[in-house]
Amino acid sequence: MVSVIFTTFSYASDDEWNIHDFGSYVVASVPGEVVHGDKMRFVLEKRNCNKIGIMFSFLTYKSSETPELQGRKVPIRINGSDTLNIADVVLVRPAFSNMAFFVMFTAPQYYPLDEFTDGIMNDYRKDKQFSITLAKSDDFDPEKYFDILDNNWKLDKFPEKITEAHLMCTGKPNKIFKG
Repeated sequence: MVSVIFTTFSYASDDEWNIHDFGSYVVASVPGEVVHGDKMRFVLEKRNCNKIGIMFSFLTYKSSETPELQGRKVPIRINGSDTLNIADVVLVRPAFSNMAFFVMFTAPQYYPLDEFTDGIMNDYRKDKQFSITLAKSDDFDPEKYFDILDNNWKLDKFPEKITEAHLMCTGKPNKIFKG
């Protein structure tokens, strides 16, 4: 399972991006502003570097029942939107001597890189933020599992960092993603 490679914690400065080549994937990540260990990760698969996946994590100290979330689909809100989106819980791992849980989420699909870059940067400039809130639905109450329900990430450097990641993915110079 690919998500196993993303279980390390990194504590960087407020908006420090990291780009790593994991063999068949290149991942660009930025730490959260609310919980610093929570990261937003943008994933490029080397078999198609022009598609992008999204992963994000939330650390919680809330409940011993958190592991039951693995494999579930949970509702999220992006930038406070009234529209509910869905994220897949792909990994739940104990952290800090079993006092907390690291929960990894993914978007259910990969997106065309150009369109995604344009869309996320247009939203980011309009809303002046990129945030995710774990949302309540008829069959999911995030307060049962999480002590902090939202986080936001600085994406000012996203176009240049995703261009670096794309170059690492393809191994050759390409256009710059302006967003």
